[in-house]
Amino acid sequence: MKNIAINLKILIFSFCSILFSSIVFAQQAPSNFSEKEPAIYKSAPAKKRVGEISPDEKDKFRTRYEAKDSRYFSFGPGFGTNLNNSQVLYSLTGGYEWEVGSQGALVSELFATFGEGTFLGNASLGGKFFFSDEDISPFVKGTFGAGVTTIKDVETISGFSGKVSVGMTFFRTSTKHMEVMANYASIFKSSKEGTPGVFSLCLGLLY
Repeated sequence: MKNIAINLKILIFSFCSILFSSIVFAQQAPSNFSEKEPAIYKSAPAKKRVGEISPDEKDKFRTRYEAKDSRYFSFGPGFGTNLNNSQVLYSLTGGYEWEVGSQGALVSELFATFGEGTFLGNASLGGKFFFSDEDISPFVKGTFGAGVTTIKDVETISGFSGKVSVGMTFFRTSTKHMEVMANYASIFKSSKEGTPGVFSLCLGLLY
């Protein structure tokens, strides 16, 4: 039970950290003031508010970042923990991703791992943080939602769930991206076998 509690705390902490970082860095933007702006506007308040925009800015700058949305799909092998199954499983993920800044994205996804009478899946929302704004960028991602799992020949349980991922995005400056990632997903509920979870290695496409 102690190990279960520690794993849950690590997952929740990782998710919160990733989501917070995504939101903070996504909102960072370069200054809207040029050297030719009137002095009165150069001394604008340190904390800008929605709608506070100078007449000269009106036709030059946007007050919102235009998010780039992408569908994505990934697949790969999965390896269960506390699922009473040592076989290689199939992992699939599908969903949407909205890039809301040069280093942040919001994520909505469906994740499923199955095979040999075993299943673990969840529907979740979360955030993603890119470590670079270049064509190739490493990233971390965390999501939180609800899931269900069928433990082979034992039981079926459901509850809150979480998923953390680390990986690399390729061709990010294009409208189509490719990703390779390692994931761990878990249901935050103990079964007769212990807390169920899945490690997976996936190849993904965003389009």
